[in-house]
Amino acid sequence: MDEIYTTKNPIIRWLGKRLLIKVKCLLGNINSSKYMGLDVGCGEGHMISYLHNQKALDHLVAVDIDEERILYAKTHYPFCKYLRVDANHLAFKEGAFDYIIATEILEHLPNPENAMEEIKLVSNINAYIIISVPHEPFFHLGNILRGKHWKTMGKTPSHVNFWSRSQFKMFLMEFLELEREYWISTFPWLLYIGKFKK
Repeated sequence: MDEIYTTKNPIIRWLGKRLLIKVKCLLGNINSSKYMGLDVGCGEGHMISYLHNQKALDHLVAVDIDEERILYAKTHYPFCKYLRVDANHLAFKEGAFDYIIATEILEHLPNPENAMEEIKLVSNINAYIIISVPHEPFFHLGNILRGKHWKTMGKTPSHVNFWSRSQFKMFLMEFLELEREYWISTFPWLLYIGKFKK
């Protein structure tokens, strides 16, 4: 995900901006700036910076397992609390957060079911979750077209899950009551908003 902020490819930047705008709109719809949020897998904090500048969020805790990325985020975007935390072991009180952002994280996790259970534990009963993953096989076909990751047939080496739209929706429905789904306006990403099942 961080590549869309650093690449010189105008198409990649345009596609990434479409996803950011949609996430911003979803946060606006739930009045997120009034509530306490958690960003799981924040990376270097680029998305958080965009959303903060757009006044889409205010009170936020952001976590990532990568120490260097957390340090970068703390240094460049010091307007929220950053912690080095594993998505599989979220060390927060039960029900601590009013909304969750989990964009571009589950495709990296060997056990995404465990991460979803952890996120559910730290979400309050009415919390929204905004979640996205790459839309496969289009995402790795796009990599091939731009000359990336040929040795892995376009599959991003750090990804361990490669969901199609139907596969990811089926996965999410084990945990969530889905309210909205986006896949054309956010191509080549799948984006959902919903609440955890009671």
